[in-house]
Amino acid sequence: MTHAANIPELDGNLVVPVFTEQGTLLACLLPAHSLDMHSSFPLIEALFRQCAGNMQAINKFSDMHRESSPYERTLHTPAIHTDVHSWAGQLLQSLKKQIKMANEQQKGVASDRILTDPAFERTRENMSEFGRSGKAASLLREIFRDMTVYAKDQVLQSRLLKFFSQIISTDGINKRGERTIANGDPSLLKGFNFNQRTGIRDSLYAKCPVSINRTTGVAQVTIPSFVPNIMVKAPRGTTHYRIVAGATAVNFDTELYSYMRTDTGELPWGQLPTTASNLLLNFPANSPDTVIVALSIEFGQQVNGHSYPLKTTSANATTIVAVDKLVLPG
Repeated sequence: MTHAANIPELDGNLVVPVFTEQGTLLACLLPAHSLDMHSSFPLIEALFRQCAGNMQAINKFSDMHRESSPYERTLHTPAIHTDVHSWAGQLLQSLKKQIKMANEQQKGVASDRILTDPAFERTRENMSEFGRSGKAASLLREIFRDMTVYAKDQVLQSRLLKFFSQIISTDGINKRGERTIANGDPSLLKGFNFNQRTGIRDSLYAKCPVSINRTTGVAQVTIPSFVPNIMVKAPRGTTHYRIVAGATAVNFDTELYSYMRTDTGELPWGQLPTTASNLLLNFPANSPDTVIVALSIEFGQQVNGHSYPLKTTSANATTIVAVDKLVLPG
């Protein structure tokens, strides 16, 4: 319910706002005989609409310009015009300031300051080593990509990044920010599972020794004889499996590498013992680079003479089983 009670005859220079019981601006009463006020009504109406959502502002205008009249909330038209413009201008400036502050917070520290300011020296050192770790992680994934098609997880990159960051921290030659993978201890990678759900030891219980001969450039994986359904943990539906070995001689600084892969071929998963075999992997003879050997097991199913891989991450596994770094004398 609205009310505009006890309103005497209106002065032609006055406009009377009408409010609801909840304090919401409903209308403005104007003298019928004031043609000048009628002509300026659209402007007054627009001004009230601008501040209709801010009752504190309207009430402030009423208190500041209340006339000595017997009725409430009588506003002088020029005062409304001046004060609303002043309030709107202040509001606009305040909003612009808040937006500017928000943008500055989102932008953070300027990149050129991080690259040059002495206060960010530690940050630059960490960024440099973090970048080298990230490149090394991506490189290792690229090298063994064909062995990890069905034996990897969604956080492989971040897990490798963590390992290479640890390797960089073992560099005892270079100063902080200039440490490298080559001068660190890459043997930390031994035992790394590309699939965090399972490793080669979880699926293949037979021990497969690995030897590396830098002089001849040959890495050898020895596969002993064993009974598959006892020494191989296979997923449901498996009829065959294969053991795969891969070796790389890699320079993480130059990102150059050699790579070779070989496998046993498909073997039946049953009770018949397998024949012992050796998987030979070649890399450049006398290579000064880090040699890494990975071993994996893949499961498949044969139907009517056709083989189908079992794309399960619960059993397919690829693990780094050997890492050899050339140790220089002295």
